[in-house]
Amino acid sequence: MNRIEAAERTLFDWLALRDPLPTSPCDAVIGFGHFDLAIPWHCAGLVRRGAAIRMIFTGGIGAGTADLGGPEADSFAAELAIQHPDLAQQVVIENRSTNTAENIRFTREILSHCNPPLALGAAIRSVLLVATPCRMRRVALTWRKLAPETPAWSSPPDTGYEALSTLYASKGESIRDQLIGEFDRIRDYPLRGWIAQIEIPPSIEECANIIRNSLRPGAPSANA
Repeated sequence: MNRIEAAERTLFDWLALRDPLPTSPCDAVIGFGHFDLAIPWHCAGLVRRGAAIRMIFTGGIGAGTADLGGPEADSFAAELAIQHPDLAQQVVIENRSTNTAENIRFTREILSHCNPPLALGAAIRSVLLVATPCRMRRVALTWRKLAPETPAWSSPPDTGYEALSTLYASKGESIRDQLIGEFDRIRDYPLRGWIAQIEIPPSIEECANIIRNSLRPGAPSANA
């Protein structure tokens, strides 16, 4: 493993925030839209094992939709219906949002206006957040900023760096670009009031710099 790939894996592991599951079931698990169809399967697994009571899928058409052909939340529900039709019929779907902040805001609106008993802070007092691993830490920080009254735990799918890199490549996208983009958002978005702020470890900053330098014209590839 060369220096660039080691930096990519380290940054990936940091972004893929995973919390220990709480000892009591959460009131809901929320799957955040993306072309990564491991998300609905992971949500279903959490419900089946008793870690969450109900499911919510959020996502319209946005930067992570790729070739799904429609709103991400609808694609999640269709994927779930293949082997879990009973769960698919009970999912709350928010399919208009185009970014993470809208995921949370529009989900709150749907729960409050269309199903008040399930509003955040009412029946839903704790949640599990499920996002593709590269986005997990930023999703958690966005939740902390926009819905601080509702405790949340992060639980991305168990997809490793190599498998997710292959998935991104199959969509014509670069996981290296995604890693740098997520790092930059976590660094910059707090200044705009969009996500909660955290201290980024110097070792993670160094990894981001190594990857960023590798993207410059003429830089050696990760396979060199």
